[in-house]
Amino acid sequence: MENSGYEQIYQQLKHLKSVINFKKMMTKSNLNVVYLGNVTQSTIDSITDMISEDLHVRHENRKVTKRVYHVMMESLQNICKHADSQSDEESNSLEDGLVKEGIFLIGHDEKEYFITTGNNIQIKSAISLRDILDKINALDADGVKQMYRDAMENSELGDTGGAGLGFIDIAKKTGTKYEYYFEPDSEDACFFILTMRVSKDTELKP
Repeated sequence: MENSGYEQIYQQLKHLKSVINFKKMMTKSNLNVVYLGNVTQSTIDSITDMISEDLHVRHENRKVTKRVYHVMMESLQNICKHADSQSDEESNSLEDGLVKEGIFLIGHDEKEYFITTGNNIQIKSAISLRDILDKINALDADGVKQMYRDAMENSELGDTGGAGLGFIDIAKKTGTKYEYYFEPDSEDACFFILTMRVSKDTELKP
């Protein structure tokens, strides 16, 4: 009985130490928010509200705030659009409470904000996403704008659907390149990690 009490205290201290170490890691990496779990409309609303308040408290420039907010919304919604979920609660409609599992991180340094998402995805969809991201990364600012105009006129964006248009829109507004990685998970699926960067340069024109 006495040993059981010591074991409980040890586990609590171990947990607290893990929290402290995680906090140190977040501070060192300039991370503001880390979320891992189901992504629903309620999740999206909560995360965007929290980060918007943080931007306000730090008196971030309005133009930069709008860019960050836009990328946040698109990235979280993209998880819902193309993530592969095994959840019993999953539906095909965000408004109906669609549940997809994913990870979301946002941080910043002196020059920019970085937003990283991660989620499971089918290999077939991963190939389509890789092709779209590579095409976007190969273009300059004018090329991205033209790609966006073409996509608006022609809604055929392959298996990624609206997610493809969202990626083009983010690139148009941020002017930065995508950083991505696909970690194999099985023969049919992988874990898709994507980082988007938002410059703090107030002179940047989307």
